[in-house]
Amino acid sequence: MNAMKSRYLETVSSQYLALESSLVHYVRMGSGHPLVLVHGGGMWLYSFRHNIPNLSRHFSVFALDMPGYGYSVPFGRGRLSGLEETSRTLLGFIDRLGLGRVSLLGHSWGGGWVLHFASHHPDRVDRLILIDSSGFDVPDVLEWELLKLPFIGPLLLKCVTPGGVRKRIERSFYDRERVTAEMAREVYIPLKLEHNRKAQARIARGLHWRETERAIPRITQPCLVIWGENDRYLDVGLCARFQQELADVRSHIFRECGHSPHEELPDEVNGLIIRFLTGSGSRG
Repeated sequence: MNAMKSRYLETVSSQYLALESSLVHYVRMGSGHPLVLVHGGGMWLYSFRHNIPNLSRHFSVFALDMPGYGYSVPFGRGRLSGLEETSRTLLGFIDRLGLGRVSLLGHSWGGGWVLHFASHHPDRVDRLILIDSSGFDVPDVLEWELLKLPFIGPLLLKCVTPGGVRKRIERSFYDRERVTAEMAREVYIPLKLEHNRKAQARIARGLHWRETERAIPRITQPCLVIWGENDRYLDVGLCARFQQELADVRSHIFRECGHSPHEELPDEVNGLIIRFLTGSGSRG
């Protein structure tokens, strides 16, 4: 069993926060304006391992494992699903910690989750950072669409292997040589937890982005949109759509970069985020 423990969590101090429907696992670091980091589907807060230390020199950074991901633990079967569940978790997390207004960063599905949250709770959101983000009503790649199907999604999650996880991560990078066996191991371990597999299938089935897409033009908070030009999961053309439909937006596209710029080019992404949140970012 020891071989299956996260080595990353041995290097950071993580905590748990009891909410109504789950025990949420999170890392807190730094002080100042609160910045909440929300990982994408299939990932957990490990996704932000290269971002938390740098960003925490400027902000109070909170990275949490969303329901069904990482090391958060549900209290029985969830009563909500999909976007309702993720929004309830974010609101409970922010309220229980007394954070007031926060800046939210979301990657991939996490970007769609924070957009949905911001559209329903605008008074709780100061600024938004979207990294290769969902939110528009467009199909995901086939492997993610299959997760949304009853019976098939749970079966696929049950059959996940370290090799399959590594291939998925490699697909999210432009430079596949950056992907290591250790990265695949850290992502794979929490996918073996049965409560994660059940919750991920339930959440995936509830991800209907039509309402979120309709709400995007009504989001008035300043937004920073970051994209990798060589994204194999969400086409870079979606960045232009966000530029057109968000009311107050800046954007940056990284060349020779895939679906996860915050992992592939962390120093550059951290710099963009810091300048944006401190008011020194240029308009895109």
